[in-house]
Amino acid sequence: MTVPTLPPAETCGCTVGTIPLRDGLLFFKNRDLAAEYHVCNLTAFVSTPGSRVLKGVDLVKKELNGVSIGVNRRKVCVANTHVASTPDVPYDVLCEWLVAKVRRKSDVRRVVRDFTNTNVVQGGRILVASPRWTVLVEVLGREHAIEEVEGPFVITNHFTMIQHQKQKAPGGSSLTRLETATNMAREATDIRSIKAMLRSHVPEKGGLSICNHAPGAGTESSHIIHIQGSYIAWSSLSGYPCENDYQTVQLFME
Repeated sequence: MTVPTLPPAETCGCTVGTIPLRDGLLFFKNRDLAAEYHVCNLTAFVSTPGSRVLKGVDLVKKELNGVSIGVNRRKVCVANTHVASTPDVPYDVLCEWLVAKVRRKSDVRRVVRDFTNTNVVQGGRILVASPRWTVLVEVLGREHAIEEVEGPFVITNHFTMIQHQKQKAPGGSSLTRLETATNMAREATDIRSIKAMLRSHVPEKGGLSICNHAPGAGTESSHIIHIQGSYIAWSSLSGYPCENDYQTVQLFME
């Protein structure tokens, strides 16, 4: 049997978060990948009458699989970050289930339980949010943990509920990006401030910044989902946010 070659966890970072608004939310993701994945033409959107998603990337096979970030017609947003590379089912596939099946907060636990009962899953974190609630999900193997969270909330690339032997050390990219994004999210009130966050080079331009310029890796694309009442729109760009402009598409128009 051939054992798949697993990419190191450092090849994929990502900063994901949600900002509640009156009658809405701002939901965002910078997808960080190793440079080798930037040239694979793996930024692919799929739109249906019920959802719009950015396809996930199978880091072993270098092909599209599951969902990296998405939103459904019921105003439920889903996005993930990477923690542990294993040869198991990508957490992106669980995200695909969540986008397809979640309509209300109580659905999250049922969908995650059903998925982990039948699949061994790579280590990842998933944020599921609507204008009225936010749920954090962590998965690794057959283990999962779920927590309801409130207010502006950001996740990067380390577990906070599941015990994992390779916890992130202070000063590393995951904890540094988390601190920067959490501080900026507290002050964010509109899409302009979210764009400024996703373009941030604090504390320096490189692998520690949200707009990630790590050697041999970095931000591959950036995404903001804006929900305000019946309005749902997706702003995105390919490449580094600091070097490119967001293009906006309004979704689910009658």
